[in-house]
Amino acid sequence: MARQSRSITNIKLVNLLVFLRGLPPLSSLTGDEERLLFAIYGALQNHSELSVSDVYELVADKSAASAYRRLMSLQKKGLVHIGMDDFDKRRRRIALTKAADNFFAWLYRDWE
Repeated sequence: MARQSRSITNIKLVNLLVFLRGLPPLSSLTGDEERLLFAIYGALQNHSELSVSDVYELVADKSAASAYRRLMSLQKKGLVHIGMDDFDKRRRRIALTKAADNFFAWLYRDWE
């Protein structure tokens, strides 16, 4: 009986995840882009600022070139903004766009 209950719960969870993947902006992202977006969101919750080099550390299992391509793709899709640091022009800052902020606000609206 417990096994059947667990199985039904797992099916419901999978259905929820499939539903969420179909919602914008996730519907337009690859799996790697989605993981990076959530990693950026999590890092920004813990730190007030995030740089491109910080993003490389978030995806340490991938090369810096791969991480940079994913980051550029997220920027092209309107989910992150990459801007120059006011004090160090060599450093580039990462910020979520309004579209990404709205998505995460919607996603976590009942969790806080």
